[in-house]
Amino acid sequence: MKILAIQPKKMLSFTWNAPPEIPEVQKQRTHVVIRLDPLSDNQTRVSLAHDGWGDGGELDQAFNYFTRAWLQIVPPRLRYRFTLGPIDWNNLPKLEDLAKLK
Repeated sequence: MKILAIQPKKMLSFTWNAPPEIPEVQKQRTHVVIRLDPLSDNQTRVSLAHDGWGDGGELDQAFNYFTRAWLQIVPPRLRYRFTLGPIDWNNLPKLEDLAKLK
C-alpha cells in the first residue's frame, strides 16, 4: 500500500485493500487516516477514519471485515504493544487474552 501523508506524531494516511479471502475487491484501494491527539504526558487519543468504499457484494463483506478488525482486533493489539512491549507476529497473543488488558 502507499503512504499518502505524514505529520510526525500527529497523522498518518495511507491506502489499504481487502484481505485475500475477499478477492473481488482486493484490487480496490481504500483510504485510512490515523490521527494522534495527546491528552496528557501518558495518554494519546487515537482516531481512525477508513473511507473509499462502494456498495454491494463483496464490498459489503470487506466493509464488515474492517469494521470488526478496527474495533475488535487493532485496539487490543495496540494496548498490548504499549502495555507489554512489541508483539511477536509469529506468535500472536490470543484476542481473548488481549481483551483482558486495561
